[in-house]
Amino acid sequence: MDRIVRVSSSTSNETRAKRRVRLAVPLTSVVMALVISLLMGGFTPASADDLKDAREKVRKQMVTAKKQVAADRSALANAQAKLRASEAALAAAKADLGSAQSQLAAAKAVDADLLAQLRVVEAAVVSAVQTEKAAQLQVTSQRDLIGTVAREAYQRQSGLVGLTIILGAESPRDLASRIQWNSTVFDSSAAEFQRLSALEAQAEGARKERQVTEAAVAEKRKQSAANVTATKALAARAAASQAKVSTLVSANAKLRKLAEAELKASKKQYKELEQEEARISAKISGEDGDYSNPNGFIKPVNAPAGSPFGLRYHPILHYWRMHWGTDFGAGCGTPIRAMANGKVISAGWTSYGFGKYTIISYGHMYGANLSSGYAHQSKVVVRAGQHVKQGQIVGYVGTTGLSTGCHLHLQIYRNGVRVNPMRYL
Repeated sequence: MDRIVRVSSSTSNETRAKRRVRLAVPLTSVVMALVISLLMGGFTPASADDLKDAREKVRKQMVTAKKQVAADRSALANAQAKLRASEAALAAAKADLGSAQSQLAAAKAVDADLLAQLRVVEAAVVSAVQTEKAAQLQVTSQRDLIGTVAREAYQRQSGLVGLTIILGAESPRDLASRIQWNSTVFDSSAAEFQRLSALEAQAEGARKERQVTEAAVAEKRKQSAANVTATKALAARAAASQAKVSTLVSANAKLRKLAEAELKASKKQYKELEQEEARISAKISGEDGDYSNPNGFIKPVNAPAGSPFGLRYHPILHYWRMHWGTDFGAGCGTPIRAMANGKVISAGWTSYGFGKYTIISYGHMYGANLSSGYAHQSKVVVRAGQHVKQGQIVGYVGTTGLSTGCHLHLQIYRNGVRVNPMRYL
């Protein structure tokens, strides 16, 4: 699965790189044409048309670049989701490994305990075997003694025995002693036989008990060893799983980093296109304004200034970029008026975030060619090429394009370069 991800990423990267090369080439051509024209110091009607064509090309590229920004943002979100999922899987794999290692430690402890018990039993077996041997020797000795006594008793079991006892007695007292001795011999033989039977039974019982105990402990040890083996296999699988998921996390982290770089590059390209379009529009505006305007500027709307000219974090694109104008907090539908007498350069919908946008050239004012741009309008009421008077309504405040709410975004171009509008208001 990791290989598939890497191959897919590589293919995607090549595709994106080729796409950016295609986008960059026309932009470079436009910039070079503009620089050459500026160095020549003026524009003929034909070169002005060329600029308008170039601007249209840039605007088309901006549409593509904007879509790419959205696609790269989606790719980044997807990469982040994959990374979070793999990080969660890694945490689970680590937990599984920890559990398996704990089980293995417990199994080893049980196995060690059973091994110790087996060693004790084995030592007891050795002692029992020695005891059995001693008992067997005693049984054998006792058996021989009983055999001797039995033979003697058998030999004496005749009438001559009793006669011998009587005739051999020298006195009544000696006769009594001989009779007592004979009874004692027979009683002793019976007692020894009983003792022999008890010893044999005891030895047999000890042997059987030892065999049962030894077999039971050996079986437990066998089961414990099997459990240790199985737990080792479980721990090995858990470790392999963790290693695999860890590799996936690393791959997904690289994928996210790549997606971040792609998004950053696409945003940068969109910004460059946006700036280039503004420069071309401002240059066109400056060249068309070949007349002098004696009047000063008035505010385009009767509303307080809000977000100022300068660097800011874009509320929609979510990255730091230059805010090339001043926002006025007017409500939707508020009339927008021409700041001075001028000529409408362009009016209508734009594809680069300004929504409905109007550029008016005021000609030569304050020592330079000035023009203004009104963005995010709800309605435009003038057309390109139309001359307007100061204070004339040219449109109405709205929230079209990349906008978070009703307002007028005002831009001022001085010799084609965007400057802070508040310098003139």
